Amino acid sequence: MIIRKIAAGLLAAALILTSRKTSGLADSNNADTGPIVLGYYTDQSDASLERYHNRFNLLATDTLNTDAQGNLVGFIPEKALAAADRYGMNAYALVSNYGENGWDGDIARDVLHKPAAKIRLIRNMLDIVRDNDYVGINIDFEEVRPEDREALSRFVRDTAREMRKFGKKTMVSVPAKTGDDPENGWSGAFDYEAIGSHADLVQVMTYDEHGIWGEPGSAAGLNWIDASLKFAVTEVDSSKLLAGVPAYGNDWNLSDPTDQSGGMMAWTEVRTLIRELNTAGTRNAESKSMMLRYTADNGDKHAMWYEDEYSIKLKARLVEKYGLAGISVYALGMEDQSFWTALRTGLK
Repeated sequence: MIIRKIAAGLLAAALILTSRKTSGLADSNNADTGPIVLGYYTDQSDASLERYHNRFNLLATDTLNTDAQGNLVGFIPEKALAAADRYGMNAYALVSNYGENGWDGDIARDVLHKPAAKIRLIRNMLDIVRDNDYVGINIDFEEVRPEDREALSRFVRDTAREMRKFGKKTMVSVPAKTGDDPENGWSGAFDYEAIGSHADLVQVMTYDEHGIWGEPGSAAGLNWIDASLKFAVTEVDSSKLLAGVPAYGNDWNLSDPTDQSGGMMAWTEVRTLIRELNTAGTRNAESKSMMLRYTADNGDKHAMWYEDEYSIKLKARLVEKYGLAGISVYALGMEDQSFWTALRTGLK
């Protein structure tokens, strides 16, 4: 996932968690209910969850991280889980290796290789899922080192095995790639075939193709997403795959060599800026994303790449093209009604 910050604090062993009642809810993997539309929840998502709950049918709460010892850090979003109950929606609990200084490969290495930490983490994830009636766990490990590839696959296998003992599911978020290079520093640790053989769902993060850390470009170009999914379906059963779409764009300050004044732009923020500037920019022919160059009030030159209704619709159509289980959106709270209308139009 994109870099995010959530409320921290170790979960106390004596914390009493509200039990949710989800028995009787439709199976979120049931093709008869149509494609899965997964919304990622953060601590900025409550209003969106209430307003647009009828636009998606599965939730993943991005509020928990693991430390190097396998202890969970973060919080259980009881308000969001209560809302999911009201709307008959299943939810996954997302657990990541996001630490105090961002994505942490050392944390991943410890919980993947140290038996005590691994066992503790799997047990803690199982407890969280069972105690709060989540449908399953969403593993989101990033910056995993290529040499930890086999250990990561084993971790997914062992987690899924324990989850299934109690009727729970395992979803794994994986970086998008157009081929398998086991030595690649970003995606080499993710063996799609092995992960897909154990997981119930594989969420391909087909966003962050470009970001503030690099040169300006689309966060989710149509050509790149298409190539990534074309590879993914050769490694994982398409009925297990979710394609990711971003509810955000990125703004680069070309006048700032360090680009400290650039950053992510939510779908709603982009539309506000477009109205202020009275121009939408131009569409890139290959990515189908939009690009807008403008001058800020202080004279700085900017380049903003973003998605609009047309590009979201085109990218959503790839679900049908590749026979995928559905699509995922990062993240709730960044979007408005126009985003969901475009997404639904593409899925139809």
